[in-house]
Amino acid sequence: MTISDYQVSSVIKTYMKHMKVRIKSSENREEKSIPFPEDRVIISDEAIKKMLYNRIGEQMAEKLKNHE
Repeated sequence: MTISDYQVSSVIKTYMKHMKVRIKSSENREEKSIPFPEDRVIISDEAIKKMLYNRIGEQMAEKLKNHE
């Protein structure tokens, strides 16, 4: 199954929003003794490289469009 860069970005954004909500809710809780389970996200080196190259390509294309 192929996962697009958009899907990865969407998952990361959703994860970050969810973590912000968790932090706020844990600050509001009276009992601090119940910790949240640790979340782990593993992204392969190839996927990170692909995401970086795509972002760099998009940024360069945008800069070229602005200079035309």
